[in-house]
Amino acid sequence: MKKKDILKEVYSEKQRKWACWQANLSTKKRKKGLSKKEAKEMCTDVDHSLKQEEIINPKMKKSDLLEYIKHSSIKKKSKIVKEQDRDRYDFPYLREMTGQDRRDIMKYLETIRQSGIINMYGAAAILNWTRDDLHRFLYGESNDPESIEGQIEQEEDQYDEEGIGTDSQYLEKKLKLMNYLLDNKQKIRDILIRASLKRIDDNDGNHETSNVQRVFEKMAKESWSFWVGIQHV
Repeated sequence: MKKKDILKEVYSEKQRKWACWQANLSTKKRKKGLSKKEAKEMCTDVDHSLKQEEIINPKMKKSDLLEYIKHSSIKKKSKIVKEQDRDRYDFPYLREMTGQDRRDIMKYLETIRQSGIINMYGAAAILNWTRDDLHRFLYGESNDPESIEGQIEQEEDQYDEEGIGTDSQYLEKKLKLMNYLLDNKQKIRDILIRASLKRIDDNDGNHETSNVQRVFEKMAKESWSFWVGIQHV
């Protein structure tokens, strides 16, 4: 912003203060061409003790100018950051979910990534699974909580006998992740179901089983795309 633009903005502010000052004058003393109503409409919260000369003839010291530029720059930067943060999550899908629902989905997908139970390219399908589906999958990979607890016991026994047990902390962390995935599986599924039904209601209202299943699976894929988008911004 150039100096003349800054002074123009400051002058505009001074003019509003002048209008406020005028609004408090009697009709006879008020400058012609500006009604009391118009003056009050322009009036902002100002210091009414300002002298007329200070209001009509705005002046700015070099130090004040530098301070104004500094604060204007900070304000502008803050606005840009807020706009970028808004655009970051402004994806063209998942409109049917609340902000909390989206956060829960993102946390769940991130937990899947941390658990390492599957390549993330195939993670979308897990969102549609029931808790029993997920448990069967984990059991087949020896990643269900019961299997991990058995592994932890073996590590503790080995440590007692040989003084070696380096994987116990890793297994305990893994157990915590698996329990989270299982405990929150129905919650995530319910979110997708609610969002799918809302999308159908907002569109053609076709609640046939095949259509509901199609939208349900699509919603899971969009959730995965949402997660991927966040990882790369």
